[in-house]
Amino acid sequence: MSCEVERKYLDVDFSRLRERLTAHGAHSEGVHFERNILFDKDEELFGSQRLLRLRSRQWADHEDHILTLKLPPLAARTAAETGFKIREERECPVADRQTMQGILEGLGYLPVARYEKFRESWQVDGVHVDMDILPFLQVVELEGEAERIRKVEVLLELDKRPTSADSYHVLHKRWRVEQGLPPERSFVFSPSQAARWRAALHLLPEED
Repeated sequence: MSCEVERKYLDVDFSRLRERLTAHGAHSEGVHFERNILFDKDEELFGSQRLLRLRSRQWADHEDHILTLKLPPLAARTAAETGFKIREERECPVADRQTMQGILEGLGYLPVARYEKFRESWQVDGVHVDMDILPFLQVVELEGEAERIRKVEVLLELDKRPTSADSYHVLHKRWRVEQGLPPERSFVFSPSQAARWRAALHLLPEED
């Protein structure tokens, strides 16, 4: 059990950010592709601001699976004022993704949304730095202690970029409204989009 403290940054030049990370001795954790499935039962989790997620991550040479329960955001007023999102989360590794999905479905928790992203991860001064490529947006996310995040955002010249404490699902909902599109919880890459990003990020093509 832990508390997730994070802040998102919009309109960031990823190439420039990599240069800053390298200059400050950040450790690269590589690039991976993520598939996420959200589960719910008659909207009971969504209605109480909880999230149950089964995540699969694929690197060039291995993959893993994680089950996560996120509890309602803490200190909503503070998050709105400071730009930090704070949530308690509980998670554990999963050896067999299909079996775990079967267990969840057997308990009545069914898939209600799917989303994907490519993530390039770094660590610097005790803060996780993630460059996320979503089907509709590119975002930088810092996760760690609030004071460390404040220092690292200045170090990486992120302090003057627009910030957000919203989840990707809220950002996606807002984007669809702006684009005049109907509501849709899921956001996944088309096969051509996924292939293009895999090539650009030097990931192996996905097996059929």
